[in-house]
Amino acid sequence: MVRPPRRLVVALVCSVVVLLGNVREASAHAGLEASTPSANSVLETGPTEVVLDFDESIETALTSITLFDGAGQPIPLETPTQGADSTVARASVSSAAIPLGDGVYAAVWRVTSADGHVVEGAFSFQVGAAAAGSGQALIDQIRDGIRADPAVRWWYGVARFLSLIGAITMIGGGWWLVRGPADIMLRRRSRWAAVVAWLALVIGSAAAFVLFAAQAVAGSLSDALSSGRWGDVAATQTGRMILLRIGLAIGLGALLTLSHHRAQGWWRDVAFTVGLLTLLTFPASGHPNAQSPSWLWIGIDFAHLVAIAVWIGGLLALCLASTATMERPDGERLARRFSLAASLCVPVIVATGVLQTLRLAGGLDDVTATDWGRLLLVKVTVVVALLAIAGVSRWLLHHDGAASIRRTVIAEFIIGVVVVGIAAGMVALPPVPQATAAPFETQLTNAGIIAVVSLSPGAVGGNDVHIIVTPPGGAITPVAGVTARVALPAQAIPFSPVTLVQEGPNHFSGSVTFPRSGDWTLEVLVQVTAADSVLLKTTVPIP
Repeated sequence: MVRPPRRLVVALVCSVVVLLGNVREASAHAGLEASTPSANSVLETGPTEVVLDFDESIETALTSITLFDGAGQPIPLETPTQGADSTVARASVSSAAIPLGDGVYAAVWRVTSADGHVVEGAFSFQVGAAAAGSGQALIDQIRDGIRADPAVRWWYGVARFLSLIGAITMIGGGWWLVRGPADIMLRRRSRWAAVVAWLALVIGSAAAFVLFAAQAVAGSLSDALSSGRWGDVAATQTGRMILLRIGLAIGLGALLTLSHHRAQGWWRDVAFTVGLLTLLTFPASGHPNAQSPSWLWIGIDFAHLVAIAVWIGGLLALCLASTATMERPDGERLARRFSLAASLCVPVIVATGVLQTLRLAGGLDDVTATDWGRLLLVKVTVVVALLAIAGVSRWLLHHDGAASIRRTVIAEFIIGVVVVGIAAGMVALPPVPQATAAPFETQLTNAGIIAVVSLSPGAVGGNDVHIIVTPPGGAITPVAGVTARVALPAQAIPFSPVTLVQEGPNHFSGSVTFPRSGDWTLEVLVQVTAADSVLLKTTVPIP
């Protein structure tokens, strides 16, 4: 019986522990499903708290809820706390601000979702039917401050790239260097490459941690240096994984100083395990962490990243080797081992990449509808070019020897770094189009009855309803009455009536509250005469 290598067993056990400790039910970027008060609702009395219900778990410690009055002045709220579960956040109105008087108000919120992405939004509501003012105008006035400074977002992307490319080159390249000819490790540029990769990993990870804190509070670069939020960030899944990565990187640095022991079994066991765990922190704090089941998708992305590290790291090792080394038999063996490994890694990279794309984007129909999808197409194009050059390298290796592939290997490595940069940029983008509310209007016909139905704003919360009916006898022929009701069958929400009043001949208006998103069924019953009625039905999509 063949026993698996000890270092592989240790690494797998540690990886399973991290994955199981991270199991959670999640979907994608957190979306607001319902709120109290509801968006666009009209209240008789002012609310005593603001409650937000999202479609996935959020990090309550990094949740921000701000309430503004009609003049754009903030109203004091208590620190947000978790509601009934980890998908709900609530903030009570300060006792000094209660009761809220008649007027228009806007709630601006910012949360960090399970995959570490910051999501923000705003909605308005009204207290008192006679209050004047535009909720949308108020939102436009005050929501400029709910997004982080562009410089924070740009440097956060740079930090993610540095940490990712540092991990791939140090761990993947190191794996190949300790198995290659000894003189490659002894070369000065090899030692410098290891130090630069380690610095990129440590500095990039540390910068990502502090910049994540600044992004979470929609701050500026100066906020990244404020330690006030670091504790809150450390309590999140993303923060914990970045801190773990920094700790593991420090461990890799210690192993780097002990590289003269690299031939010993304990050194390789520890380096192999720490390296794999370092790579695992990336999918455990990104998009896969927001998929369900998270352990499966983290595992798939982990395999994707390990295969990339083996491929890109091998290219780096070959770039660091001298021409004289590649002309020797041991250099030739290194190149051929890499060629074999690459031929195994590429199918893994492609298969896991396709699986993640289909899962994250929900298919390829709307892949160009988001910046994530457009970057994906750029990445695929660059990868195709990379594979073409890899094919040339493989042909040269088998026909002209290892010394002939130096230029194509350098080109492969440079393009591989570009691919990693694109991947780092994709991490911060939502893979599916963000649903936006829009007024709904449709024309329904049945048995000679024509009804034009419109709802505004077509969002979760309160909506204005207008129904204009044209009976068979023409627009001037009055109908006896109109009633309406709505239901959400997919979530077992039964029919509830829509309040309607007659505005004029065959014109009825009213209001309806949609407590959550989904495809709502709207039924309109037109009472043509006392004895004759016609039922009209439609679906109202509420994002």
